[in-house]
Amino acid sequence: MDDLIGHLVVSLAGRDKNVVCAVVGKSDDEGYVLIADGKIRKVENPKKKKLKHLKPIEPEIIVPQDKLTNRFIREAVNKLTESDD
Repeated sequence: MDDLIGHLVVSLAGRDKNVVCAVVGKSDDEGYVLIADGKIRKVENPKKKKLKHLKPIEPEIIVPQDKLTNRFIREAVNKLTESDD
């Protein structure tokens, strides 16, 4: 689960369905990670999400762990969504 930290993922369920975000940490609960999008859900207050409700973005996009800030997450998400247009 530690290997997912920094990966950009898409939420598959919940209020944040189809939202691109980054895995910013692991939860104490088995099968959960902490995610943030840098805009609505900040790194300071990440959301706990089940792994089965997340899909890694292909090709794999990783935000370096030392740069897991709201700004770098937003920039990575913006680059990804701009390239889809």
